[in-house]
Amino acid sequence: MQRQPLPKFVDARKFVAGGMEIHATKQVAELSRFTAGLANTSGSVDVDLRFFRSEQGFKCITGTALSRVEVLCQRCMTAMPICIEAEFNLAIVWTDEQAKALPKSLDPLILGEDEDLVLADLLQDELIINTPFVSYHDDTVCQVFVPEQEVLPVEVVSDVEEGDTPFAILGQLKPRD
Repeated sequence: MQRQPLPKFVDARKFVAGGMEIHATKQVAELSRFTAGLANTSGSVDVDLRFFRSEQGFKCITGTALSRVEVLCQRCMTAMPICIEAEFNLAIVWTDEQAKALPKSLDPLILGEDEDLVLADLLQDELIINTPFVSYHDDTVCQVFVPEQEVLPVEVVSDVEEGDTPFAILGQLKPRD
C-alpha cells in the first residue's frame, strides 16, 4: 500500500460522514513535542486512521501509529532503538459533559464547532502516551560503567530494644573510625 504524506488539517466531521480512511507517513523530525523525549529525530511514523459513525451514533476515529525511534537508555545514557505502537479509539465531542458521557471504550477528542483536526497534534499525543516512561538496554548490551567499590564489613545488631528509634539502630550499624 502506498503511503502519502500526512495531511496537516482535516475536517473531521466531513471525514466521518464520508467514512474516509487515511494511510500516511510522517517524519519524526516534524513532530517537535514527540522528539523532545527521544535521543534523536531520525525515523518516520506510519499512520492508519479510519473515520466513521459508530452504532451508538458517536463520530469516531480509530487508528494505529507505528514508529521505530531511538530513546536514551537510563543506565548508560546512550541511544537505544525501540518500536512504538499506538492504537487508539476516539470519539469527537464538543464539550467536557459530552466527553464524560462516552463509554469507557472511547477516549474523547474535544473539537470546537468549526475547528479542523490537526493530525500531527493527534499523532504526537498518541505517540507520547505510548512511549515508555523509562527505557533500559538489556543487561548484556548496556555499556554502563560501574567502578569497583570497596565493601565494608557490617556488624549485625541482634539485640534491638523496643524503645529504640530507627536512627538509633542505624547509629549502631555505622562503623566507628
